[in-house]
Amino acid sequence: MTNQKVIEEFFHKNLPDHVRENIDFSSIQLQRESHIDDKLKSQIIDLLYKVNFNGKPGFLYLLIEHASQSHPLLSFRLLKYVIGVMEDHLRSTKTKELPLVYPLVLYTGKRPYTHTLNLFDLFPVKEREIAKQTLFSPYHLIDLTQNSDKELRKYLWYGTMARILKHIHDANILPSFKEIIQDLKILEANGEESYIRTVLTYVVALGETPHQEDLFKTIKELKTVDEEKLMTLADYLKPDVYKRGVQQGLEQGLEKGLAEGEEKSKIEIARNMRVKGVDIGFIASVTGISHDDVIKLIN
Repeated sequence: MTNQKVIEEFFHKNLPDHVRENIDFSSIQLQRESHIDDKLKSQIIDLLYKVNFNGKPGFLYLLIEHASQSHPLLSFRLLKYVIGVMEDHLRSTKTKELPLVYPLVLYTGKRPYTHTLNLFDLFPVKEREIAKQTLFSPYHLIDLTQNSDKELRKYLWYGTMARILKHIHDANILPSFKEIIQDLKILEANGEESYIRTVLTYVVALGETPHQEDLFKTIKELKTVDEEKLMTLADYLKPDVYKRGVQQGLEQGLEKGLAEGEEKSKIEIARNMRVKGVDIGFIASVTGISHDDVIKLIN
């Protein structure tokens, strides 16, 4: 399938009319990329042809199946290969437009092909319709900018976290947090200390306000908040600590330096929190450092 005449006749013969009518056969060029797993290369040959669809770059992707019997998950496998072709195109061209990729399978087994070529047939019968409505339809976006605080307040657990996420980048998070604290008090009464700790960590680490003392005063309305831990968070989790790591990476001029700088900042945070007696599990959840590594920091 490398001879130009063979290629043109093959696609003329096997492409459906609605595809054949929209491609420029003179533009077909064999590419050298492979998108199949190494362990399958003894069973499959994949050939990728670049072609113009209505003047736009696209691909004809041909799999030549040498297996002695049909493959039950071929349609899913094809989906992965097609996505791989698209990813390579986006990476190499720096474009934001996906190319049209039309896959074909040339089966050369000894018996007729028996398995489905319809991706949705691979889902359980009762879930197929949902799969069709989900997989290649516009995705479900939850846009918090379009959810009012009043509406979110109807949902105590989800709504509280959603409001924090919605307002975390406000120039001044304090006004919103003064309303959210009322729901945190209800959650506190329900024994949700871990939930509250997660929320407060997020607010103290990323929230901005010109009235920092008022923010701490509001947080301390919660009975289960440990003031020393709160001040430790304020000292060590604000973005300027991470900026030191970022700056180190920039000065070195290397991506590796940047990563190392950020890691050193995390270790600095964890070590200081550990010295102040902050719970090991809490330190691990905040910094992303493993439980065992946190223990080693002061040993």
